[in-house]
Amino acid sequence: MRSKKKKYKEFGRFILIPTDVLESEIFRKRVGSNELKLLIDLLLQYYGDNNGCLSPCYSLMKKRGWSKSSLHRAFCNLIHSGFLVVTRQGRKVRGYATLVAITWLPIDEPKSGKSYDEGIKPSDRSLGYWCKVKSSWSHLPECKDYNKPIPPD
Repeated sequence: MRSKKKKYKEFGRFILIPTDVLESEIFRKRVGSNELKLLIDLLLQYYGDNNGCLSPCYSLMKKRGWSKSSLHRAFCNLIHSGFLVVTRQGRKVRGYATLVAITWLPIDEPKSGKSYDEGIKPSDRSLGYWCKVKSSWSHLPECKDYNKPIPPD
């Protein structure tokens, strides 16, 4: 009989999306195929200690098959749905990309040379915006394009 350690070693790294997230109403109604693909592409950057330093920048994402418009729409929808929060707003300066955190995971300390915007603090607890009312969020989205209401059943 194989040990679990060896079994997982065969598969390498893997990503984790909790079933609470996948089974939530907001996930079913707001997360389409592009949003799910972006979540997966961002989770591929996650190494267990860098949530908050994930980058959805086009220069990285075009290698994963993204167009600028699809990336922007998916990004804005995930922010407004509460699955992502911007930890650092990027600028049009090379090396200063927008950084995000996945809200079902705790925000980790920024890596060397990086910093978060004012008001973003590392924590042992997740923000959990995806399951909270938007009025209770401490960091409201600035992405204006996709503030769509959740469609009824």
